[in-house]
Amino acid sequence: MLMRHDWTLLCADAQTQDSGAIGLGNVFSTLEVYSPFGALEQAETVIFDPPALLVSHWTAEFDADRRVHSATVQMLAPGGEQVLWSKDVELDFRQQSSHLMVLIMQDLQFVGEGTYEYHVVIEEFAAIGEWGRACLTIS
Repeated sequence: MLMRHDWTLLCADAQTQDSGAIGLGNVFSTLEVYSPFGALEQAETVIFDPPALLVSHWTAEFDADRRVHSATVQMLAPGGEQVLWSKDVELDFRQQSSHLMVLIMQDLQFVGEGTYEYHVVIEEFAAIGEWGRACLTIS
């Protein structure tokens, strides 16, 4: 059995077409955040306006993989030790061999500068690590 992670990214707009084409707008990997209070004493919430989208594309390579796969999406703080946000999702390949996951990210728990990582972990493959990743560097 094999599933292929094609790509994962953050953007502000995603449009799908009947032909299978995907239009992505305002793809980003860095964000500047300014706090009027200087250094952070506690976590702050940053609202994405418009909401950011975490978009991830997957392909089931074999018929045995054409089923529903349980997964967890996590956002990790800089350094990768602290999980700031987590959501359980399902990747459904029963009707087609590829799957486009789009999650709306209304806000971000900001705990300081650095690289925030979004991991998509397929439950049955968790022992070998995450399968999809997007990063957002905040300065």
